[in-house]
Amino acid sequence: MHRKYWYWINNIEGIGNAKIRHLLSRFGDPETVFNSEQRELEELPNLNVRDVENIFSKENKKKILEEFERDTEKGKNFVFPDESGYPEGLREIYDKPYVLYYRGGLPGRKDRNIGIVGSRNCSFYGKRMAEELGRILGSRGFNVVSGLALGIDVEAHRGTIMAGGRTYAVLAGGTDLCYPRQNYNTYVDILKCGGIISEYRDGTRTTPGMFPLRNRIISGLCEAVIVVEAGVNSGSLITANYALEQNKRVFAIPGRVGDACSQGTNNLIWQGAEIITSFDSFLTSLEENNEQCPGIGEEDRTNIALATNEKMLYNLLLDFSPKSLDTIFSESGMLMKDVFTGLMSLELRGLIREVSKNFYVRIG
Repeated sequence: MHRKYWYWINNIEGIGNAKIRHLLSRFGDPETVFNSEQRELEELPNLNVRDVENIFSKENKKKILEEFERDTEKGKNFVFPDESGYPEGLREIYDKPYVLYYRGGLPGRKDRNIGIVGSRNCSFYGKRMAEELGRILGSRGFNVVSGLALGIDVEAHRGTIMAGGRTYAVLAGGTDLCYPRQNYNTYVDILKCGGIISEYRDGTRTTPGMFPLRNRIISGLCEAVIVVEAGVNSGSLITANYALEQNKRVFAIPGRVGDACSQGTNNLIWQGAEIITSFDSFLTSLEENNEQCPGIGEEDRTNIALATNEKMLYNLLLDFSPKSLDTIFSESGMLMKDVFTGLMSLELRGLIREVSKNFYVRIG
């Protein structure tokens, strides 16, 4: 597959991730989409008249392919899902980006990546925790992934850099535009010991709606995500939810009761997120996870060998909200004895937890 077709399909005006996924499901690959007939495009229910025009237009094709040649000549870096350099963690998620633009480098195939996220308006304690986590993980050979935002994100990057580790920032805009500008020095440092990553072309300015989409890439790159501090409406909780959907581990740093900066993280813990009470026990947990479940972090956790009933029950626990035995029984359509047996098996495997009598949550 020639790279120019991937570049083309990712740069058609009005054609985002969902429509690209729809096109690929119909035609198989970007080159076939490129060579498709207008009537074939018009038959697709997810495309409007403008979309069909933009895809079929010879003028648009010529313009985008010329841009591809210019970017290639300038040595700009971009990678597509069918290429070996594309991160394995992202390849497995449902809403994977169909292009990654990057400066510096990308995480390696066997690298262990940990996401650290949290509020922009964080406390001094939150900043120190983020920096210390970055320092400890970086010194132990883990890559730290975050979003270069003010507050928790940038402190996590800085801690990793100080430890001589590798860190990657996923931006909600072009990789050539440091956002926010206050973090420019850290942006430059990251280029020396990691990379700047985005699904948006150079020159794309950040808008608020891009941040939630960016967060799925942070969690997708990582085997685990740590939420350091988060208010009840913090965007970092979106990252935690994406991590959960992608079957990644979610950790949270506990905060003081009544502290606005910690309401979101404390709620996560109450809902079943793994609590970090000491750095030593946290690192031990990561290492045990790597030894006991070597596939986790490299492939979807639901690919663990589960019986059909167990997999159904596991999939019913979609988030960190405890679900009652009665609800699970009702939603599963299974016999109660099979529900009991399946839940017990999942609990013994460390995949779910009974947080109170007959209430269960998915963990890790």
